[in-house]
Amino acid sequence: MAVPSLISTRRFSAATRLRLQLAFARALEALADTYKFEAAEFVRRLKSRLSIEEALERYFREVGVPAAIEETVRCRALISLAGLIENTPRPEPQASSWAILHPLDALRRRMQHVEATNLDCLLAASMSDEAVAITHVRSALETAEVLADEATPDEAIMHYVRTFNLPALDGQVIFRKAMAQWAELHPLPGEAQAFVRGPAAAVAGRPRLEPRARSEFGLRVMV
Repeated sequence: MAVPSLISTRRFSAATRLRLQLAFARALEALADTYKFEAAEFVRRLKSRLSIEEALERYFREVGVPAAIEETVRCRALISLAGLIENTPRPEPQASSWAILHPLDALRRRMQHVEATNLDCLLAASMSDEAVAITHVRSALETAEVLADEATPDEAIMHYVRTFNLPALDGQVIFRKAMAQWAELHPLPGEAQAFVRGPAAAVAGRPRLEPRARSEFGLRVMV
């Protein structure tokens, strides 16, 4: 992901361009906050297997934080981990625990340790990826709201995906999730009653959806 380019907003009116720039600035800030929180959580989850420094470096390798905000994320994550860092005891020189075992036992246990660590990293990174996707979807929906008078929802969401230069697979996932949420928030006439009568209506606390006009969808390529 790259820092969003504002060149592609020139097709819109001046007022819309300004609101769009604000939406993209909020999106970038929200992404930095999400990555910061997830990086700190990654370190906490792996603290029994990796040192703080090792876990933080592993997070950046596993998740692939955009280079444009990597240093910002690192600084914010370290600040949020201040308590953990300050309370970490200084290591004392000692013989490796593997050295006192038979060579084959040491090798087997080390392999098990590495495999378990890799699995824990994968699980933690997957949780981070999901949180980042949720942040992207939220920002994509805000973009669609900003462009509601000048672009169809699918065009607006795709504009967000392209502006942030998301990888093809990630972009497709974000696009589909954002479209699904937009459809739920903007049902066609008669759909709201179907939602209320459906199985989901039995979920306690779920708000009743009121019919709202839904924009027509377009297939124009945005440039």
